[in-house]
Amino acid sequence: MPTKKANSLATLKSAIYPITLYAEKTSAVYDQNGIKIGSLNKGQTVHLKGISKGHGIIEYLGQSGYVDLANYYHKNLVNPTKSVTYKAYSYYVKVFAKLYPEFTSLEKIGESVEGRAIYALRVGNGKKEILVDAAIHAREHMTTNVVMEMIDNYSYSYNKKTSFAGYNVRQTLDTTSIWFVPMINPDGVTLVQNGINSMANKNLIKQINKSSNYKRWKANARGVDLNRNFDGEWKYVPFTSKTYKGYKGPRVFSEPEAQALKAFVERHKFKSDISYHSSGQILYWFNFQNSANYKRDLALTRQISRVTGYSIIPPLYVRGSGSSADWFIMSQKKPGITVEIAPYAGEGPVSHKHWNNVWNKNKSIGLLASKEASKR
Repeated sequence: MPTKKANSLATLKSAIYPITLYAEKTSAVYDQNGIKIGSLNKGQTVHLKGISKGHGIIEYLGQSGYVDLANYYHKNLVNPTKSVTYKAYSYYVKVFAKLYPEFTSLEKIGESVEGRAIYALRVGNGKKEILVDAAIHAREHMTTNVVMEMIDNYSYSYNKKTSFAGYNVRQTLDTTSIWFVPMINPDGVTLVQNGINSMANKNLIKQINKSSNYKRWKANARGVDLNRNFDGEWKYVPFTSKTYKGYKGPRVFSEPEAQALKAFVERHKFKSDISYHSSGQILYWFNFQNSANYKRDLALTRQISRVTGYSIIPPLYVRGSGSSADWFIMSQKKPGITVEIAPYAGEGPVSHKHWNNVWNKNKSIGLLASKEASKR
């Protein structure tokens, strides 16, 4: 109910990413000067228009009111049936962190070549931790949808103390929390989704791509394939010319995106890394582990395979890799599993017609990996 006149409110701005929220309890509404001008009852619906100085901006009496988002909850925040852009995901992770400060933590772990932020969001309070990352390859941005939908569903179930996909979410994530990195390559994803005019390095990218087809792009903004830039014995990876995919970079960890993920991993003691890619419906897991680790990593891979139906790639015994998961296996001595989520898409993004199938296969994988890690 209002306690002040509506003219004490700020002019309402349109929401770029509309979100519906629900009051967890009776919650005060403030004007732009911090003066209480009303309240909302438990269960009341509000429409989030944005975030300003840590507060949510909502529609109130036809204008803008300011609320503490920790007094609200969401139901379905992300629309995974459409491409999730860099700007959308960046906004969504900030909203999740403001809604649920008691069991989430948001960290900017670095920036891309063109200065776009790379975020990591923790869900759960478990002292043990695993890593789930996505979109290291630009055209494989459906993997961001998978990770964001995990965050959406897991955080809702955690908050409401409900189960999801057969897991007690709160119990699982309060034993082993998950750090999600939804978009490692925000420049590349932006290029694929929005085209060449969305980029600062237009001339370099045009020169590298040698085509007007930017949907095929896998690299970062200066033509380095980030999944060839990590040190899984990088020195043995052949040099190629700069192109839209496959170039390993002038030196190992030359790229800011790879440096950001490396530093983030080294600040933690992750029990596993589940690295999402998009084509093949297959699982990679091997990088010359010793006998005990071989058995452990294969056992986890088999669990994922049983749930997803994805085929397990047998050991190839090829020396030299630049992939993030292979580097994780070698440097952390823990499972690093690459999950390819969809049928082969050729030189472009996975079609959204595959979304429902992809999600049904992968919706529990974060929780599965979390529970498995709790035993180690």
